[in-house]
Formats: sequence, structure tokens, C-alpha cells
Amino acid sequence: MNNPPPATESLVVYVDIDAFFASVEQLLIPVLRNRPVVVGNGCIASCSYEARRFGLRAGMPIRQAVRMCPEAVVLDGSYPIYRCFAEGVWDVCRQYTCGLETFLDEAYGDAGGMERLYGTPMALGRALQRRVIEEVGLAVSVGLASNRMLAKLAGESVKPRGVACVPPGEEEAFVAPLGVEKLPGVGGATEQVLKDLNIRTAGELRALPLEFLRSMFGRRGEALYERCRGRDVGADIAPDRPPRTISRETAFAKPTTDRQEVRAMLAYLLDRAMGALREKKLLARRVGVYIRYDDGASPEAAAAMPGGATGATGEAFAVAAGLLEQLFARRVALRQVGVVLSSFSPASGEGLLFEAPSHEKHRRLDQAVDDIRRRYGHAAVVRGEASALLGRLPQNDNGFILRTPSLTK
Repeated sequence: MNNPPPATESLVVYVDIDAFFASVEQLLIPVLRNRPVVVGNGCIASCSYEARRFGLRAGMPIRQAVRMCPEAVVLDGSYPIYRCFAEGVWDVCRQYTCGLETFLDEAYGDAGGMERLYGTPMALGRALQRRVIEEVGLAVSVGLASNRMLAKLAGESVKPRGVACVPPGEEEAFVAPLGVEKLPGVGGATEQVLKDLNIRTAGELRALPLEFLRSMFGRRGEALYERCRGRDVGADIAPDRPPRTISRETAFAKPTTDRQEVRAMLAYLLDRAMGALREKKLLARRVGVYIRYDDGASPEAAAAMPGGATGATGEAFAVAAGLLEQLFARRVALRQVGVVLSSFSPASGEGLLFEAPSHEKHRRLDQAVDDIRRRYGHAAVVRGEASALLGRLPQNDNGFILRTPSLTK
């Protein structure tokens, strides 16, 4: 009898659903298979690999995409359907991990010790990938490594439909040839600074001393020092870790100049975001609003809550509505609107001893609305200015059916 392979001390598995929204549409509509498919309204949310061969990518305006690929099939998409498929994928992943942290189209899992059941890390990854295809019908890319940064980099290096593993002891060798832009924390500005120093790969970045990186980038420089050596910083699997932001956005069915409709949609999106905030037992200190005009201009603004961190929908909407008035200042139709909450702190769950009556009223109202929605569905209560959407948009138990809803970020 063969002995099972020794379990690795730490094994993170990263799973990414390839071209998620577009792949679901191709699965449900067979005639779309092997054709360039684009999902989005106003801008691309997802596109198939057939479309990417023409240079299309997420975030690109639809108008530009159609010019570059006239044969592309453009679909609005349906978030409730995508959510069902994602949950199917994550249910499979949970059979191969001890803990799973999920996002829109990707997940991280703790697979330490699971090799005793499935063999080597590569065998585990291939088994997971095969099960997803058999049970859900979607292709995924899988990366395995000692930390989540390396697992993600490994998975991204073999997209689509690939499985890659970074064996223990080979972390530095794997990272060395990668471009610095691949490392977490390196945005466009940081990449340019490093290129000005003739630093283009993670291996070259290792030549810079810790003190130099710290003086250039502060705490981010300390993280870069570790990451270019294959060591992640503060990224253990933590399913209950609070998000950095909570956002909701959608495109209108048709570009609109109706201010009541825009305010109503903003009120609805903010209500959804604040509900998610309270569910996570958090308070927000800042709220931001962003819009997209029909001509592509995308202004945004943010402000602090005047009374400090809050979980009250009414208080947050007063700020968001003021921001919208600042942004929606042109005589051009709006195509998209969104809201984002940030700067979180934990909620105590109790009212303050000397809480102002207005604050207590807001808190009790939100609590009552949340309780009703938990029992009867989100559509059981339509609050405030969002009621102007009644009759304009279809509903189900989960609320209004939007065109391009987003998950928590």
C-alpha cells in the first residue's frame, strides 16, 4: 500500500472563473460558443477569449469595442443567473479546501493537508478544475502556492483553463522574471517610478534595499520588499475580513436626463450598500458617488459623513445626494450611476448613552427595515426616493431587477 504524499505546511488554492459572465452566456446559448461575446452596458463587464483576440478588455467602452470587433455579440447580462453559477463553482471548491474566501469571479481557499486526500497539489488543482467543468460547465484557472499572492500569480500565468503550482522553496525563482506591474501594490504611478530607476522585473527590484523602498513608498515599500521575494504580507485566508469598500452601481435602461429617476436609483443603490454594511456590522465614515455620461465622461466625488461614522441609510443619502448635485451638472444624459462606502469601523451594536434622538430614530428605522427584509425579501420595503422606481423597473423578491449590478468590492 502506497503512503500518501506528505502534506505541505501551507497551501493556498486560487480559483478564477475564466471570462465569467461571457462564459455563462456561451454555456446557456450554444450558438454563441466560439464567437466574440461581450457582456455590459456602456462599458465591458466581461468578454470572451474570442473577443479578447480583437483587443477587447474589461472596462472598455462598448462603442469602442463594437468598432474594433463589429461581429461581437453584445449582451446586457443577468446578475442573478451569474450569482447562481458562481455559487455552484464555490460549492465545488469547498470540497477541496478547509476555508474559502469568495469574490465576484475568484476565490482563495486554504488547502493545507488536503493533498492527503487528493495527492500532489497539481493533482488537487486538476481534480478541482475537472469537477467544476463536470458539475457547473464552466472553465476555471487554478493556482496553488504557499501564500495567496503567489497562488494568484500562478493561476493568472496559465489562463485560461490552466493549473499551476509554485513548489515550496521555488517562490523567489518563480517571482523573479515577473514584471513589477504584476506585484500587488504596484499601480501605474509606482510602476513608472520603478521604470525610471530601470527596474522592470521583481528580480531587479530585489536590488533595492529595504530602507530605500521605505523612503520612496513608505509602508507600501516594505510590502514590495517582501513581495518581490515571493513573500506575501498580511494576506492569510480570512473569510470574515472586512472589505475595504462596499459599492453598488448600475446602468440605466436608456441614457436619461430625468433627475428624479437618477436620484431614485442613487437612493436604491445606497440603500443596498448600507444594508450590506450593517450586515457586516460596520460603520462608514465616507461615501462616494460616481456617474457616467452618455459621452463617456465619468466624474466622481466623495465626502466624509458630517456626524462621523454611521450605519444609517438616511444620513448617508443626505451626503450622497449632495454629491450627485455637484456631479450631474451638464445637459448630457446619464448612462450609469454608482455609490461607494469606505473608511470602515466596527459597529458596537448598541446605541450611545447620550445618542441624539434623530440618530436613534434612524438606527431603529434601519433595524426594522432590515428585519422585514430578512423575513420577506428585499422587495418587501422600498424606501424614500427609491419609490420613484416603482412601475419603472421590474421587481422580484430580491428587489428591482437592474441591468448591470455589481457585487461588494
